[in-house]
Amino acid sequence: MEKPVVRLGYAGFRGDRAEWQRFACDIFGLQAVPAHDDNELRLRADERAWRLAVRETGDPGLDYLGFEVANHEDLDGIMARLHAHGFAAQEDPSLARRRDVQRLVVTTAPDGTPLEFFIGGLIVSRPFASPTGARFVTGEAGLGHVLLIVPDAAEALRYFTQVIGLRRSDSIEVAPGCDGHFLNGGLRHHIVAVAEIPGLTGFDHIYLEVEDLVHVGQAWDKVSGGAAPVARSIGQHANDPAISFYTGSPSGFLFEYGCHSRLIPDVNTWVETRWESAYLWGGTYGTHAVG
Repeated sequence: MEKPVVRLGYAGFRGDRAEWQRFACDIFGLQAVPAHDDNELRLRADERAWRLAVRETGDPGLDYLGFEVANHEDLDGIMARLHAHGFAAQEDPSLARRRDVQRLVVTTAPDGTPLEFFIGGLIVSRPFASPTGARFVTGEAGLGHVLLIVPDAAEALRYFTQVIGLRRSDSIEVAPGCDGHFLNGGLRHHIVAVAEIPGLTGFDHIYLEVEDLVHVGQAWDKVSGGAAPVARSIGQHANDPAISFYTGSPSGFLFEYGCHSRLIPDVNTWVETRWESAYLWGGTYGTHAVG
């Protein structure tokens, strides 16, 4: 199978829109913009019409993850492999219009995470205007990455590599006897990570990257000063040497914010490795529950 180019394109959450606007805009520099639905908050990070959406509800959590592919052939290939492996998947033109994309396929990962694969994300003429002056790293690398805590890591790996077409970059023991697996879709070191940890399941975190350490440090000053709960202190990862920190989001999962993530210029020459430690320095746990 020829591997497609896949990147994280957008994500949808459930929660308190007003709290999310304060959290995303005031602390992290995303831009709030009007949505099609009055019950939804949309957030920009670049030239795209939106990157994050929050649906007002009393049941906070993850609504969906949207992954962008390069062309119609790659989208058709993913849908064909989903069907061939027994996974339900259907194209939804009405939802594509609501998401501001050209084509969209809806499916569900084995762990129950709602996934959308799409092409043709809308670029708008109005420049992105960050309230904090932050510049997000997106473009060919995509929006960032997500971590899923799954009930069966082997099943998740088969799904994301054999069906979707991602590649494993490396792995790390994230809990005693439990490896986390980092999967790339092309340029970014990983767009999805999966781990099986006894007693934990669900959506762990989303990572957004900015261009410089200054904005990471300024956001860290706000969070460590009480603007949001600290989940992990600022530190530098080992395999993907981003300098980042984690905070609890208004929807209950974690939000990672950092800079200097690793890129993979040529996936054909990349050598998969296993790392001794997740951190080179920092990254100590805070008071917010993880997982």
